[in-house]
Amino acid sequence: MNRSSKLSCNAGLLLFVFLVSILSFNCNRASKTLLELGDEKVSLGEFEKQYLKTQPNPDSAKTKPMEDKRQFLDMYIKFRLKIKDARERGLLNNPDMQKEIADYKKTFSPNYLIDKEVVETELHKLYERKKEEVRASHILITLQEKAAPQDSIAAYQKADSIIQKLKDGQDFAALADAYSQDRSVKTNHGDLYYFTAGMTVDEFEDAIYNMKVGEYSKEPVRTAFGLHIIKLTDRKPRFESVRGSHILLQDVRDTLGNVVDSMARYQKALEIYNKAKNGEDFNALAAQYSEDAGSKDKGGDLGYFDRRRLTQPMDSAIFSSKIGEIKGPIRTQYGWHIVKKTDEKSYRTYDEIKETIKNDYKKTIKYKNDYQKYVNKLKTEYNFKFNDGGYAFLRGKLDSTKTLADYNLDSLFTSADKENVLANYDGGVIKVADILNYQTINRDYQRSQLTDETIKAMINAAVENPILNMKAVDAKIEKDDEYEEALREYENGLLVFKVDQDELWTKVKLEDKEILSYYDANKTKYTKLDSAGNSTFKTFEEVKPTLSNELQQAKFKDIELNYINALKAKYPVKVHEDVFEQMFKE
Repeated sequence: MNRSSKLSCNAGLLLFVFLVSILSFNCNRASKTLLELGDEKVSLGEFEKQYLKTQPNPDSAKTKPMEDKRQFLDMYIKFRLKIKDARERGLLNNPDMQKEIADYKKTFSPNYLIDKEVVETELHKLYERKKEEVRASHILITLQEKAAPQDSIAAYQKADSIIQKLKDGQDFAALADAYSQDRSVKTNHGDLYYFTAGMTVDEFEDAIYNMKVGEYSKEPVRTAFGLHIIKLTDRKPRFESVRGSHILLQDVRDTLGNVVDSMARYQKALEIYNKAKNGEDFNALAAQYSEDAGSKDKGGDLGYFDRRRLTQPMDSAIFSSKIGEIKGPIRTQYGWHIVKKTDEKSYRTYDEIKETIKNDYKKTIKYKNDYQKYVNKLKTEYNFKFNDGGYAFLRGKLDSTKTLADYNLDSLFTSADKENVLANYDGGVIKVADILNYQTINRDYQRSQLTDETIKAMINAAVENPILNMKAVDAKIEKDDEYEEALREYENGLLVFKVDQDELWTKVKLEDKEILSYYDANKTKYTKLDSAGNSTFKTFEEVKPTLSNELQQAKFKDIELNYINALKAKYPVKVHEDVFEQMFKE
């Protein structure tokens, strides 16, 4: 076997061993029983999964003291006992519960479908792109989205002429200064500094991430802002965040706000920088010299921050440093800084950061566009069409010079009117009643003039949820493991709420004489200052709501304790302490 074959074989073997160890780790946790509730068993992996939901990140979960995990275990046991008892008693079959679950599914199913069909595909792409940060420059030629043909031609001709100048070897920054209509060009010469995926519009981002460093776009890139000629100037692996400290010497200003004695401040900053570079304690120097009141007593610590959070000179200095490296003096609009990088956080795994990326993505214009494309595809799939007769009826009822806010819609339409069909699709229709119901939930169109465009937009919006629900049924998403798990968690939450409200809180009885008696015994806990500044007791009426709440909570805990003890007798609880000690341990 030659050397390359051996290396390939070894690499494959290492990958195999790694995957087996990961699978073995997860399977072991799933197979280890932590908790027994009667005939029901809870694995260590399931318990860890639930505990993680209470923590900001996995590292926090691992470092939490055992007493914190023990408290959660006690609460979790109560939670699971209530669920087990409620399910065995058939509370889930209650008609009100079934209606609430059915209503929840009408909202949850479309959201789940969108996550699977639209969001997750984009999340993986976004995650991979966010591993890098890029630096780019651009030249902007403004052009409205619905520009007249002659304006579009003129803008493209101008952009093409600039690209030709680049091909002829002219300097990008000089061309940006001469031609860019981005107002920031006066200070940045077209440089947009570092950014990562999700921070700019789709077309610009797609162009950048498909370029090599030093390349410029050979054709103008069209966005809502106009035409861009783009140059990629840097690209490198990204730190999710860094931690830094600084010592600030603020500018001295005269009564007119002008900076004075700048050289003396620089010399002082240089002196402090040299002390730090020569080994003097940075924290002590910050405490002694820094004029940033918010950080000087913390050794100048600025905490963790991501790219572009600080002023560009400080951002550039800290992000380009090694841990422990000191740089300065650095000039900003605030004065002179000496900075030190103290830590850096690498980009997290997909599973760790998935929810954060998902939330960020759903706030973007791209998500709105991707969502609308998917819905439009479904409308075609289900043969969505406007009903001319129904639409003409609605159009005749609504004055195009008015808005929905000008009407009392309930009195405007009779019961028969509300049955008029506005649109059809395979498996359903949209009626006037559906539009009215939609408007009670979504008020987006309340102030829009009732033009044909607005009315059709309302009908299109009202059909989205029904079609998404229909697609969810056809796609059989209710059979997905994740869907079943999420729905079961919702059901569990409902069951516990019902038990607490209907079976425990209803037993909490409290009379005024009990509250008064408690007040007399504990009035020293409730004091205030009178007008003369003397301490005095609050009156009974002043503290009655607080006392009532405290006593109700105490009574509830007693009633709940008795209930839980009865459940423990019915469903014996066993905690495997040796397994509990293994929480989050390899």
